[in-house]
Amino acid sequence: MAVQEIESRDQPLQLGFLSGALAGLALALGAWASDAVSLGLSHVRLVYPSLIGGTLALVTLGGLGGWLAARLERAWAGLLIWLVTGGLMMLVIGHAPYEGRTLTVWLSDFDSWGLPVYPFDVTAGTGMALAGFFTLLLFGILGLLQTYRLETIAGETEQRGRPNARGWFMLLLPLPLVLGVGLINDSVVNRPLRVAPRQVHEAIRTGRTYEGDLFKLSLEKGVNYNAIKAVRGQMSEEFRLTIGESDLGVADTLFVVADFDNGAWITCRVVADQLQFCYDASQPYLRGLSAVIATGQAPEDCPYCRFSVEDELRAWLQGQAGALGEVPRVRRLAQWGSYVKVEAVSPDGGYAVECLFHGLNPVRLESCSVAPQK
Repeated sequence: MAVQEIESRDQPLQLGFLSGALAGLALALGAWASDAVSLGLSHVRLVYPSLIGGTLALVTLGGLGGWLAARLERAWAGLLIWLVTGGLMMLVIGHAPYEGRTLTVWLSDFDSWGLPVYPFDVTAGTGMALAGFFTLLLFGILGLLQTYRLETIAGETEQRGRPNARGWFMLLLPLPLVLGVGLINDSVVNRPLRVAPRQVHEAIRTGRTYEGDLFKLSLEKGVNYNAIKAVRGQMSEEFRLTIGESDLGVADTLFVVADFDNGAWITCRVVADQLQFCYDASQPYLRGLSAVIATGQAPEDCPYCRFSVEDELRAWLQGQAGALGEVPRVRRLAQWGSYVKVEAVSPDGGYAVECLFHGLNPVRLESCSVAPQK
């Protein structure tokens, strides 16, 4: 008898946790399922860890919110708990594309630790507020009704305390609405960051080997394949994409970086979901830096080689010219979003300088230092 009483007391808590966890999972599916499919097919790097982490966070928050509301067994308490839970879920969804991906980059390459690789876009807060209204409205209603729902579900259980078919129906009934709210979150928070890589992937995949007129193909398909015309000779079949920089202001502007297995390095600019142009991304970091070391100025015949640099740092670089030689070997060590780490090495390999650039438009040289001897 005592065991049955304990099980009877625990059943609403278990159902509350399960109900909340399922709501968190449905919200995550609505918010990130499109990202998981589209970005994966577009060969975008370092996407899934933040999506998996965000999904686990939503499921955990939902489960804890449902459990706590079931424990208190008050409609007003359920309302407050689910409003707070919904607000926390909104923060997770809104920040996962930024701080979530930044953490993924930090863990994948410890040299990037501490850099704000993908800073939170303040403009994204407007989308979060819009989606948050619907999220809080729905979760507030679910909080008010939770005690009644759990009592109904508890009455539709088998001998072992598991919900029967009718009980599962009652348990799953709100999930389509939660999924719909997740889709609203996806539309206003994640979609702009998904469309740009998809456009670049399609332009490279089709335009790289297309033998006809790229301009005419662009008019037919609605994708600016002509944007890759100047650089498609550098491209190889295999490539990976990363988000370089984003500005979701009046006109959503994103820079997407494409790395090819033959060493080619291309950056594409996408404005308002339309691919504008692509260019050789290496010029300011390789040719431009080499020229500044040798002469103090970027080549005049290379507009894309220019970058901003403080006079003191420019003078320091020129002071390294003697040790680096007339033609130092310059190579990219890593790129994390809009941060690019470059190394200039003397021809004999005995002396090297490492430099950190930031920004894609414009490019700025942040710092340089003598590399430790290997």
